Amino acid sequence: MELCLVRHAIAVERGSPGYHDDALRPLTARGRERMREAAAGLRTLFTPELILTSPLVRARETAELLLDVYKMRELHVSDALATGDEDSLLQDLKGFDAGHVIAVGHEPHLSMALSYLLTGDRGAMRAAFKKGAAALVVFENEASPGRGWLEWLAQPGMLRAAGQAAVSR
Repeated sequence: MELCLVRHAIAVERGSPGYHDDALRPLTARGRERMREAAAGLRTLFTPELILTSPLVRARETAELLLDVYKMRELHVSDALATGDEDSLLQDLKGFDAGHVIAVGHEPHLSMALSYLLTGDRGAMRAAFKKGAAALVVFENEASPGRGWLEWLAQPGMLRAAGQAAVSR
């Protein structure tokens, strides 16, 4: 199995007027634009069969941009991507017959999930997931704690550059 963890794009700042509920903060116009560019680069590196997303608005909007770029039609919600419950995320993954999955979520949950998937310990390592970054974790069989290896971690600038390079070919 291959699991691509993606952090949501740039969203309205926490505490902004009109957005008192953190779960309802949407992407900014710039966040949408930059994520669309990053998604074009991600498409050169990874092709999903399934996209899972946190139910929070900013993650759902990011996942919808990915759906559009990949020309996919269906999005699946995993509450585990909003709560940081990696074991529930692994259970959610088992519920689908997909070997290539994108999971859109939040920090610090994605960094802890990455550590858990690679080492079996949520705090054993740290990773920088800028908004719009992606990491590919590969498993020999099904996804399980400490059984994955990191294929790559790409920050959004690298993904945007890969997308631009693909367009200019």
